[in-house]
Amino acid sequence: MPSYSGTCNCGAVAFSVDYEKPMFCVFCHCRACSRARGSSPSHLLGVTSSEFTVTKGESNLKVGKGLGKMRHAFCTDCGCHIYQCPDGAGFRAILPVNFHIEAATDDPNVPCGKSSKLPDELMPTAHTNYENRVMDVHDDLPKFTAFSSSPRLNNDGTRYEE
Repeated sequence: MPSYSGTCNCGAVAFSVDYEKPMFCVFCHCRACSRARGSSPSHLLGVTSSEFTVTKGESNLKVGKGLGKMRHAFCTDCGCHIYQCPDGAGFRAILPVNFHIEAATDDPNVPCGKSSKLPDELMPTAHTNYENRVMDVHDDLPKFTAFSSSPRLNNDGTRYEE
């Protein structure tokens, strides 16, 4: 069972994620994600609510209203995003970049001496809400208008024909 821990930037809020299989691990291009973070796409890992635990600083966690039914939880001290989900949803979408993943390296291309490269199980498997992209993305991941059950798109946003 994969298990990861993370914190906000200042360390006031800490959390852990223990899951069997993620609900999703995607690049999301929706407006809610893009506007909340000021960038697009957002790399999201979806786990059930029971697989996500705040381990420190629950009183420093504020849940704010986002676009539509979206709710964003963030640290009240540093403003770092912790998770998001639609109101009443039984899952949490977490940013894997907040996990504490650092490995010492002698790689001369990593001058700081630490690599934050994510393990394979945290690599995105698709692009969702691709119709809302701010630019075309040229990679081999499948792209969907909304979620994986919706129509698939090409890199340029045209309908994918199998």
